[in-house]
Amino acid sequence: MSDSRQTSDRPVPILSMDQAQIPASADTPELEVKLQVYPGELHLIYSRDRQRIGILADAMLGLAPVARGGIRFLGEDWAELSGDAAFRLRRGVGRVQREGNWMETRSVMDNLLLPLRHHTLIPEQQLRTSASDLAQRFGLPGLPLQLPGACATADLQRAACIRAFLGRPQLVVLEHPALSGDRDLIRPLMESIQQVRRRQGAVIWFTEHLSLMSDRGIPADRRYRIDSNQLHEWETDQ
Repeated sequence: MSDSRQTSDRPVPILSMDQAQIPASADTPELEVKLQVYPGELHLIYSRDRQRIGILADAMLGLAPVARGGIRFLGEDWAELSGDAAFRLRRGVGRVQREGNWMETRSVMDNLLLPLRHHTLIPEQQLRTSASDLAQRFGLPGLPLQLPGACATADLQRAACIRAFLGRPQLVVLEHPALSGDRDLIRPLMESIQQVRRRQGAVIWFTEHLSLMSDRGIPADRRYRIDSNQLHEWETDQ
């Protein structure tokens, strides 16, 4: 399998979208995306259309088909992989989804730990320690033991970030992680993002907040906006 080590004069992109055409839905037009995300990079993308972002994020991770073009993760084309191979490759991705994606019959703590329990060989105590450290970073006193429905929205949002960054992912996809414009979440988010970048992972951050797009304290390598049916470079005077 390909990886992100140096192959010639540039590393293999962690995520590559070559004129990928994301199919239209009942409410959104077709979207054309050309994107190269390299190790150590942060890409910031602005859109207020949460449904469209969810569809695009699914396509990035091989969970939704593209009409034309291709999408590669760590050099592998999702369309050419078997279901099992794609599932194994997806273990290297962390994600904050717009709807939370919680198992309502399991505690938030179990929601955080179960994926890595099943898909990695990380010892249980190490998992709990890493998750507890992230919980403190994101302003929680510990791992929430309640069911998701019993947790405050702000706490669930922090828990979703913990789940996304847990286990040293190679790619983290953040779909509107600060939905309410919670500025207290930005600092721990940036700490976690920078940690991923230092070990040559990559982060794609979708936001609906214009203030974040213009915040030069967020060291994004590239900034984009989704306009009509294309992904465009963000203009600094916007």
